[in-house]
Amino acid sequence: MNNVTGKAVVSEDYLKSRLYLVDELRDLVRKTSVVIEAPRRFGKTSVIKEFKRQEDTKSEEKREFNVIFLELEGEETLHAFCFKLFKELLSLYHIRRKYDMITDLLGTAWNAIASRIKKLQMPEFEVELREKTRDMDFTAWKEKLTPLITGLNSFDMHTVIAFDEFPDMLLNFKNRANEHEDYITLVDRLTAWLRTLRQNQTDCSKYQFVFCGSVNMRNTLDEIGLGKRMNDVESLLVPNMTEEDAKLLIDSLTKKYALEIMPEGVSFMTSKITNGSPYYGQILFKALLDSRERKISLETLKTLYEQMLRGGNHDLNHFHARLKTYLGHTKRECSEIILKYLCIESLPEKYLFDHHISGVCGYEDFQSVINRLLYEGYIMRDTTNNGSLTFVAPLLKDWWSYKAGVR
Repeated sequence: MNNVTGKAVVSEDYLKSRLYLVDELRDLVRKTSVVIEAPRRFGKTSVIKEFKRQEDTKSEEKREFNVIFLELEGEETLHAFCFKLFKELLSLYHIRRKYDMITDLLGTAWNAIASRIKKLQMPEFEVELREKTRDMDFTAWKEKLTPLITGLNSFDMHTVIAFDEFPDMLLNFKNRANEHEDYITLVDRLTAWLRTLRQNQTDCSKYQFVFCGSVNMRNTLDEIGLGKRMNDVESLLVPNMTEEDAKLLIDSLTKKYALEIMPEGVSFMTSKITNGSPYYGQILFKALLDSRERKISLETLKTLYEQMLRGGNHDLNHFHARLKTYLGHTKRECSEIILKYLCIESLPEKYLFDHHISGVCGYEDFQSVINRLLYEGYIMRDTTNNGSLTFVAPLLKDWWSYKAGVR
């Protein structure tokens, strides 16, 4: 297992105790579309990519799924989304040698495109494709995309179309919308179309959609009154790491890099990342590897841990940025107060509001902030402590304590 801190984790680097998530996804997409739900850096993309890797490495006889993976975080317009999906669908038809179907599905006006589909990966073909679709509105896009998607039912194997960072793309629409393209209207049209595709499926349908993103999909749609758009899909929850997960991760990385960590040091690391995501263990190991120390005592480990938290050379810093991105001034102030007091101790929700927040914002706004902090991965409800609010993992709590001036 390599220590991977900047991208999705697959193959031998995937935490073995969590491979069951890939199996669960495979079982679900045999019969329904899926939303993968978890906070940022909890491994949602890794589940999809490992699923795709496993399918792509199977022999044709054993392979069950075609997997189309669309990374959408950087897409800012509905047109860009449609073009990316269109190109990936054409590519799949090309790979599966469905050349005649392309002509039939797109219509005679697209014969020139269909005849050159074998040059799909050539830059000049993409230029031609972009020029052909440059002025297409969403109605025109649906006329071309819908038959390509429903045509997947004729394939020998099932197809999974995975939309990674889908809710992030929807928020990008908000930033780009103008008086001609209202944000809610854009999201409404797109999600209504995707829902119609799902609703029109039969028991014999051979395609499903998978949605995921670090901004919670359901809440994103609920906030603009479109929550019902996703009430027909199943959820796959990516859980927090158990203590056993944390120990396995530490043991695997220790062996990979030939480190000698004292048993009490292993216990310290385990305690800091349990209930977090594998990423927390990965950034902690990065600090150890950067130190060039091979034999690590508990004292040395604690020193490196403190330096890591203060140095900020990791992706925990996004927790500051995301408060500014997704919360207005009053709610951001409320969130910072909540997190500051949770740095000191876990607290019941009502107690937290009555004693620390009621003078800053109303209870409805407080609930909104709590929900945002929960699904953004800052905090969780501690089931062992009557549901009191607490940080997701001690490592995150320790890091935020520096930022809040508590530590």
